[in-house]
Amino acid sequence: MTTAADYEPELVDALNLLIEDERASVEMEVALASGATEYAEREALARMGADDIHSCETLRAEMERAELPVTPQINGVVFEVLGAERYDDRLRAFAHHQRIVADRANDLLESNLDGELRDALVSIMAAHQRHIEWATYRADEFAATRLMEFGPRHTPLVSDSAAPAFPPITADPPAALPSADTPLPDIPLEDTPTEAPAAAAEVTSPAIPAEETSNASIEAAPAESAAPEAATAPEVATAPEAATEKPAPRPRRGRPRKAAPPAE
Repeated sequence: MTTAADYEPELVDALNLLIEDERASVEMEVALASGATEYAEREALARMGADDIHSCETLRAEMERAELPVTPQINGVVFEVLGAERYDDRLRAFAHHQRIVADRANDLLESNLDGELRDALVSIMAAHQRHIEWATYRADEFAATRLMEFGPRHTPLVSDSAAPAFPPITADPPAALPSADTPLPDIPLEDTPTEAPAAAAEVTSPAIPAEETSNASIEAAPAESAAPEAATAPEVATAPEAATEKPAPRPRRGRPRKAAPPAE
């Protein structure tokens, strides 16, 4: 069994850097999967996260078995990768980090490591190669859709070459149309009466009484209208003249008197 005395301090530091990078990879994959809009993309990032979690657990278990110190730190590069403005830039930064992790695992394979720890390094290299290929392809694909132009800004509905050719305008009217001298046929209107009733056609004014149309009243009208409005107090109404006249004696009722005999 390999003990802590069999590992050089530089090798222990390299193993701790590798596990810190693996923890940063898990954080990146969780953040990218949370922001993914496609189901297949979320599934791919979730599988990558599961691979890296398994690698972290294997490295930690083998280092603890060898009684090596295990760092609790995480690589701060995760904030730089996730801080990129564009999604394709974040994917390219993630692919670059995966390449760095694969190179470190490859460098550790050249040391005297063996057993489960060496198998874990081989698994990390293979997994990160798949991660690099997927992230690079997805970044290029997303950048292509981001730069895609959905047609020109102004597209004519009908181009000049495809425009329909209209016939020239001629002075002669078409043969199918009637000439201007042709009289129009008489179309009887069945629902419209030809003659309106005499009572409805003649509009009579209301009858005016003869007394109001007398010459005296006509002559008096302009005189009254021409007179200015009196500023004095209104006249006191007097009793009608008919009230001062004595009424005629009423005939007495009874038998008529006999006429006097003529004088002899």
